[in-house]
Amino acid sequence: MGQSDGKDDYHVLVIGAVYSSRKSLYQFFQPRLSSQLSIKCTLFERENYLNERLLDWNFQLYHAKPQFDECLPDHISNKLTSALSDPIRGLSEHDVFPMFNAQTGELLMKMPTPNALRLNRSRFRALIAEGLDIQYSKRLSSIDCPDDSSSVTARFEDGTAVTGNLLIVHDVPNASKPETWNWMYSLTWPDKDSPTPAGPEAIRQNWLSRAEKLAPSHCPYVGINRNGRVTLVGDAVHPMIYHRGQGLNNGILDAAFICRVVNTHCQDGKPITEALAVYEKEVQERGKAAVIASGRNSVMVHDWEQLKQSPVFTIGLKALQKAS
Repeated sequence: MGQSDGKDDYHVLVIGAVYSSRKSLYQFFQPRLSSQLSIKCTLFERENYLNERLLDWNFQLYHAKPQFDECLPDHISNKLTSALSDPIRGLSEHDVFPMFNAQTGELLMKMPTPNALRLNRSRFRALIAEGLDIQYSKRLSSIDCPDDSSSVTARFEDGTAVTGNLLIVHDVPNASKPETWNWMYSLTWPDKDSPTPAGPEAIRQNWLSRAEKLAPSHCPYVGINRNGRVTLVGDAVHPMIYHRGQGLNNGILDAAFICRVVNTHCQDGKPITEALAVYEKEVQERGKAAVIASGRNSVMVHDWEQLKQSPVFTIGLKALQKAS
């Protein structure tokens, strides 16, 4: 796909799934592409209807706030307060994220988070779903990218198929039964009976011995774009453990970058293969840095002395620019 197909006939397909969506990542694409850039975009959702799953939680947006604003049209941004976890309180320049020693009750630190957005997942998803082209009850089964065509076809388990120009995949783990809770406990601890694996391959082998499915230990290679027809975002490209809270923010950066890529192709005629190559290089470098930092931080949070040297203490929620 060397030349632009133009905005009128270019069609972006986004495969998302609510069961992993602590980020609601996939829904950021369509407001930007459809409302602001006038590019056709269709979302495919495993749920039977919006917010079918009873499970609910909040998430915080910090260093990706500029890109977040970039992705949302004004009519959504103007109502964003309604999706805050505490709409009455609103935002504050004095917000902090306190960390306590649960054993002693000691306040370890107050991480400054001025005006950080803490959004309620279900209310936020309902807000940004307004006016979107979302097809529900869709589970992806296969992808077709004919060599003699510039199109990509997504095939679903119900026997239907949709053809477009670019397929964006936000891969997720399987989940079956809906759940709900009022309080969410997250308990982790080091395995003191086994030595800590050194390096990605040792970690991989350790995990393989414990589970059938492997969570990658670093950002995987994303160069699968099939001549500019397929790409990955979010958990599909940089799955990371949650102790640093970077999954959402990096997902938002992905969404903003992809929207720019599609616009430069449709508006300026830049070959989509070249535009996607730039995105994939950036997301690999940024994603790898975030995954490594999150992994290191997960080890450090189980030791108070190490915790004081962890990224959470030293740089807070700021973004890492490159892998070290």
